[in-house]
Amino acid sequence: MQEYEILNDLSAITAHETYFEMACHFFRRSGFTSSPGSYLIHNKNRRFVKVGIGEGRRVSLPLAAQWPFDLIAKDGQDVALFDVVRASVDSEAPCFFLVSPDFKRAFCDVRLPFAVFVQPQLEFRFSVEKPHGEISYTLDVSGMREAQQMLSELVDNIVPLSTATPLTPLLFAKASADWKRVESDAAFLERLEVGILALQDHPNGKMTMMRSFFRAIPKEIDRFDIFQQHARNNGEYACSHFFCIDETTFSFGCSPENTFEIIGGDLHVDIVASTCKAGQGEAFERRELIDNPKQQKEHLATIESRSARYEPFCDAQRMRLIMPMQIKRLRNVCHLHSLVVGTLRPQITFFDIAPTLFPIMGANPTDLLPLSDSDRSPHRFYGGIIGHWEKGYTGSFLNLRNALVQGDTIHAKVGMGVLRESDAASELAETEDKISGLMEAVFQCCQA
Repeated sequence: MQEYEILNDLSAITAHETYFEMACHFFRRSGFTSSPGSYLIHNKNRRFVKVGIGEGRRVSLPLAAQWPFDLIAKDGQDVALFDVVRASVDSEAPCFFLVSPDFKRAFCDVRLPFAVFVQPQLEFRFSVEKPHGEISYTLDVSGMREAQQMLSELVDNIVPLSTATPLTPLLFAKASADWKRVESDAAFLERLEVGILALQDHPNGKMTMMRSFFRAIPKEIDRFDIFQQHARNNGEYACSHFFCIDETTFSFGCSPENTFEIIGGDLHVDIVASTCKAGQGEAFERRELIDNPKQQKEHLATIESRSARYEPFCDAQRMRLIMPMQIKRLRNVCHLHSLVVGTLRPQITFFDIAPTLFPIMGANPTDLLPLSDSDRSPHRFYGGIIGHWEKGYTGSFLNLRNALVQGDTIHAKVGMGVLRESDAASELAETEDKISGLMEAVFQCCQA
């Protein structure tokens, strides 16, 4: 029997848990969790939750079945998708976005759009300072009255919060029992070994390799319940999200890192690379991450490549390492985490940076990309970007540890960075550690 720690009052949980749980309670009470275009995004980097209700404006580009559409190349980047969005959104309104990397790949799900940008009718903000919420945006005066009524009802109907947290993670074998692998472990190991062999000629090379899973999900299982279970258990993630794409399609996940954040005039970039199993103690973490030459090499190479990607957008083409190699602790894995910051050049926005990102998880050198991206299944939204902008702030996050529910099927994907020093069996074990948190959340909700 799984043991749980039950927390039944506001005083028993942290300030972070309070505002997150209150936001989830509000979103559920609103009745909009299954309403197309509605979203909850928890920016743990900045310690706030945004809840968007109703579609004020939606830009959805395009269905994969309609691809390709008219692309205009600028400086080697395919920017037409983002140019269409820039011309279509209201620059004064907040926006939630979800972009798939499949628009740059040969494999895609023809039922899905490549990008969705939604601007809400109403938006609410929950934070440590305002755990019971505040109105952050309305379309008009009548929307303001509706939003005030919704918040009033939340305050009038506060119920004790109950957070059930398993004391220890489920074993992967149990959590994954009902999931199907798109390719067998043996086939995935063979792909890994081919990739590692190719990297022997590239001492400073690196590639990201991925694998896919899916399972049936009963219709009676609340999709928002799975998200909430996944997020509340998942430690020091950077951003979590839940988004209703349409009545039967939902995206949710817990990203460990941003791709970039624009805060005033500064560009902040998380570097999250190098991984070990969580829950083994500080001495283990130090041995496996801080004192491990292979992990150090992977992390330093990622700092260098990410800085080079973003420096053209910064004054003097320079970024500063302001937080070197801290340990980020998630439920199932730990990572090395660094932060680089630069001063943005004038007039640079999301629409200048985003087109340069894809493929986000690729290969160095780039001629290894066919080996890196040798998983012949759609990414859907895995490895793309999710995020939110408002006046003075833009947050774009790498869409990892995520799932996509389509009808009665849930899809998930996982990847890892591979170096020439990598061991295929160890990389396979790493994929299991990374994805087991999501699978555990699904298991718990199905069992309940």
